[in-house]
Amino acid sequence: MLNYFLYNFQTFLMILSRVFGLFSIAPVFGSDAVTFSYRIMLSFLISLILYPFANEHMMKVPGGMGEFAIIIISEGLIGILIGFLVNIIFAGFQMAGEYFSVQMGFGYTEVLDPVSQTSLPVISQLKNLMGIMLFLVTGAHRVMIETLALSFEKVKIIVFTAEINNGIIKVFESAIGAMFVVAFKIALPVLGILILVTIAESLMGKAAPQMNILQLSFPAKIVIGMAVLIITIPLIEKQMISSFELSFDRIQTLFRLWPIQ
Repeated sequence: MLNYFLYNFQTFLMILSRVFGLFSIAPVFGSDAVTFSYRIMLSFLISLILYPFANEHMMKVPGGMGEFAIIIISEGLIGILIGFLVNIIFAGFQMAGEYFSVQMGFGYTEVLDPVSQTSLPVISQLKNLMGIMLFLVTGAHRVMIETLALSFEKVKIIVFTAEINNGIIKVFESAIGAMFVVAFKIALPVLGILILVTIAESLMGKAAPQMNILQLSFPAKIVIGMAVLIITIPLIEKQMISSFELSFDRIQTLFRLWPIQ
């Protein structure tokens, strides 16, 4: 058993590098709330589970340390690439909250997000936390790990050829475009109602100039915006779940475009 471990330790390090690259940037696992030691331990355990499958598809261990170091870095970049394509959807959730935070009067009320460790508007943080909850409840984190396991079969090593670069650029363009579409779909109901409220206020200001429309505008937009937000939660939930499926579909597209190695 000891000899088996020694002869296959370098292969295990290559698998561990890809798994740790994913968990260093993936949603939930890559946040500062998960300490480095827990991230390493989780990566080690997942690598042990994936080793029997991944070992069959790993490239041969090179003889030189320099070549081995390059392979370790390449494996880490593959994991980071997969994690980034999953994490980009959460940027769409935050963007959706920022779309109508200013319209509701919450544009200046920023709080620290414990996941991304950045200051976000209250609504953006609400969307982000809701997305994290759905990510865990729907089992999207398990699909992410299954996608990582599939990557060992499809992607051996990153070689920056023109064909691979074009494939990565196409997938990134599609993923970023999907991020804006998801953000717009989530924000559209509330943003549309708030625009109608703004138009109604302008008409009231013309009809009754003696009314202090500005003073009535802030509480009215907050109440209406929150009411519409609560009513549209089922719709937002469906859009978030479909966005996870869209994200993993982009990763599968990347695997299909990857040349056979």
